Amino acid sequence: MKFSLLLFSGSANHNSKDWLNNIEQQTLTAQESGFDGIWGAGGHASGDGMLNTTLLLSRLSGKLSNMEFGALYLLPLENPVTLAEEIAALDVMTEGKLTIAVSLGWREFQFKAFGLNPKERLPRFLETLDIMKSLWQKSTFKHEGRFYNLEFERGIKKPHQTPHPKILIAANADVGIKRSARIANGWLISTRAKYETIARQSILHKEALKEYNTEGTIWAWRECYVHESKAKAIETIRPYAEALYADRASLGHARDLPDADRLDTSFDEIVKDRFIIGNVEECVEEIKRYESLGVESIIFRMQWPEMPQELTLNSIKKMKDVIKHFR
Repeated sequence: MKFSLLLFSGSANHNSKDWLNNIEQQTLTAQESGFDGIWGAGGHASGDGMLNTTLLLSRLSGKLSNMEFGALYLLPLENPVTLAEEIAALDVMTEGKLTIAVSLGWREFQFKAFGLNPKERLPRFLETLDIMKSLWQKSTFKHEGRFYNLEFERGIKKPHQTPHPKILIAANADVGIKRSARIANGWLISTRAKYETIARQSILHKEALKEYNTEGTIWAWRECYVHESKAKAIETIRPYAEALYADRASLGHARDLPDADRLDTSFDEIVKDRFIIGNVEECVEEIKRYESLGVESIIFRMQWPEMPQELTLNSIKKMKDVIKHFR
C-alpha cells in the first residue's frame, strides 16, 4: 500500500505567497512522515484561487527527494497538445515518477467558462485522451476528429516514461469504471464513493480487466484526519469539511453518483464509510478494509477550505504512525 498527500492549493481569502509556503511546508512534512508522494488536483474558473497543478508540481519536484507525483486534470476542458507537452515536461522533471488522473468534470459553470457544452464532455474526453497518447508515442501523425483536426510534422518532447506516464481514470459510474479498465492503467476512486459502493465496483473493475484482457490498478482518493479519537477528529474538521460538502451538494455534485453515495444528507452520514478518520488504530483498520478490496494506493485529502495550517500539519505528522503499519 502506498500513500500520497493531496495538496489543497487554493484559498480565495489568503495571500497566494503565504499559501504557497504552507503547501511547501506540508509536502516536506509529508516526506518526513513517510508519504510516498504528493498530488495536485487541477481546476479552472472555480473562484477558489487554485494554483495551476502542473506548475505547482514542477516547483515542488525540485524540493523533494524520492517522492512520487500525481496530477488530476479535467480533460474535456484541456487542449490536448498543450496538456500533452506540459505532462511530458513534468514527467521529465520528476524523473519518470509521475502518474496522472483524468476525469470528465461535472461543474457546469466551468464548461460555460470555456464556452463548451457539458453534454459533449464524454466525446471531448475520449478524443483529447486519444490525441495525447498519440503525441507521446509518435512524431508525425494526422488526427481528424469531431473536435480537432490536427497534423503533426515534428511531434513534441516525449515523456520520461515509455510510452507515457501511468493514466488513471477518475470514475463514479459503473460505465466509467469499465472504461478505465479498457483504455487506462487504473481506476481512481473519488472521495464521494462510500465503502459499500467501492466494494461492489472493485469486483466490476476486476471483471472488466478480464473481459478486456488488460492490466490495471485501483487507487482511492479519501478524506482523512488523524487525531486522538474519532470524536475529536470530526469535531476538528467539521467546520471546514462540512462546508465543502454542502457546497458540492448545492452544485449538484451527487447527480452522477449511485444512490448510496448521495451528498444531500447530514455530515455525520457523509463521514460514515467515506472518511478515514479517528486515532491511529482506527485509521489503520479502515485502510486495511480498502487494502482487502485490492486498493494499492490511497491519496489523502487532509485539509479543507479555510482550515488552519497547524491543524493540517498535526494530522500529517500523526500519519507517520499510521503508515509504519504498512511498511
